[in-house]
Amino acid sequence: MTFRKLDLRRILTYAAIASLLIYFILAWISMIGDHYQRTGSDFMGFYSFGWITENKGIEYIYDLKVQQDLQEKIVGHPVTPIFHTHVPLTAPLSVAVGDEDYVASFKRWAIVLLLLNAVNIYILVSMLDRQKFTRENLIILALGAYLFDPTFSGLMNGQDTAIVLLGAVLWASGFFSKKYFLAGLGLSLTTLRPQVALFLAIPFLFHHRRVFWGFVVGGLVLVAISVGLLRYDGTIKFLEALRYIESTVWHEAHALDMPTISGMIRRNFVLSNPEPVKNLIWIFYALGIIGFSLLWWKSAEIREWHLGLLVTAGIFLLPYAHYHDLILLLIPIFCLLRIYQQQNTVHQNYLAILPLVISWLFNLGFIGSGALKFPIVYTVMFFFVYFLVTAGKLRWSLPAPAS
Repeated sequence: MTFRKLDLRRILTYAAIASLLIYFILAWISMIGDHYQRTGSDFMGFYSFGWITENKGIEYIYDLKVQQDLQEKIVGHPVTPIFHTHVPLTAPLSVAVGDEDYVASFKRWAIVLLLLNAVNIYILVSMLDRQKFTRENLIILALGAYLFDPTFSGLMNGQDTAIVLLGAVLWASGFFSKKYFLAGLGLSLTTLRPQVALFLAIPFLFHHRRVFWGFVVGGLVLVAISVGLLRYDGTIKFLEALRYIESTVWHEAHALDMPTISGMIRRNFVLSNPEPVKNLIWIFYALGIIGFSLLWWKSAEIREWHLGLLVTAGIFLLPYAHYHDLILLLIPIFCLLRIYQQQNTVHQNYLAILPLVISWLFNLGFIGSGALKFPIVYTVMFFFVYFLVTAGKLRWSLPAPAS
């Protein structure tokens, strides 16, 4: 019998995949078995959409008193409520996966998220020239991307970021396939995070307008569906809830745990009055959109580095985003992979482990007190920007590793 020669790279790669998988499974089991962890997750908000829709009517899903009463019923004592103000498009999905059993509902939603993540990774890998990878490296690449740490954070919290990523990967895949209108339709799914959707869409008004108009058409359809679901009274409650959350979010502790420029400011400065800084953050966000719109307008062609840079900068400039929203960094990762494949500057063995390496770097940030969490995130994002911007000028090549 002939045994494949093992090398250090292969051993470390498989060990890294196995350790991430084991860690994620054990952490999930621990969370779902702990009453306070599972009821303190963002799934509480998603679950409330389904329960309120079935028992009160969908027009009441943004009634803050109804949300609070439900959460206190589930937890068993008075709580500081986790108000859910996401757009109502996920309410029918909440109904489909939810029932009176909160834990069973959480498990069903986790299965949906895992399936959505598999679809996302399949589309992302399909954006590459798979013929340039061995079968083993394709598997390593797919598993590394599937086990991306921010994706797991979204799973633990019961967040809907997998749907947001689906919109982003449909956008990127459609764009690279030159199906621009369909790319815009895909991008409209990101309206679950309106601030993300607008940042990614508006520059296309100045180049490849079919992407922008596809986004507008898809967005209008989704808005019409939302208003149709909520009707007049529900829509008014939605706007009132948004206004309330907007007025309180900067005073809450979780505002410190954002990978955005707003989170950076909150972590480093004590703000007795956050209103002026909040307004400044929105100005930065608007200037970011203007800057990328000018870049699109002046560029003869929109390439991979444009899309990767747009997503990376967008995450940093968003007024509100959390660690699980870093799942969108899979877009610049695969943009870099496409660039390096086209240039033949990096061996496939290195390309295959890129998502896995980044995921492990992010995990290292949680060691000890977690003080390295955001410095590592910002360092990775900085290198994304650097390599994306300089991609066309790179003339070096990593040697092939021994096999």
